Amino acid sequence: MARLRTLAEYIAKLAEYLDQEVSRGFDLSDFSQLLKFLHVLQMQSKALIDMAQRAAALLGEPTNSYVLAGVVLARRGVFSQEDLKFYRAVVGFRNVVVHGYLEVDVGRVAGILARREYRRLVDLAMKILGAVGDP
Repeated sequence: MARLRTLAEYIAKLAEYLDQEVSRGFDLSDFSQLLKFLHVLQMQSKALIDMAQRAAALLGEPTNSYVLAGVVLARRGVFSQEDLKFYRAVVGFRNVVVHGYLEVDVGRVAGILARREYRRLVDLAMKILGAVGDP
């Protein structure tokens, strides 16, 4: 079925897209640009969360909690404590974008883009894929 590999490739493809867009420059006071970046970051975040939940289930510890999926991966040695902290931030960011969109901190989004933090999701996806494979 290759679901985990497909998700990992999708996360990487979104990171490449973001790299291209960020390299062109961005102005998040432009509402259409803000929406574009929020949407791509949300899709990338959700794909990583889906990977974490599936991996936790494959490791014999299924959970309906996004954060607990990351905890399982840390407990199993897939994520370091630093990875888990970052993963939790990804979950929190995704939740704000989806459920509290009026509370989105545009400065935080600008920082994510400027520091290209979205690339770290690719690293976590590869850790998951490397640890559990893609049965």
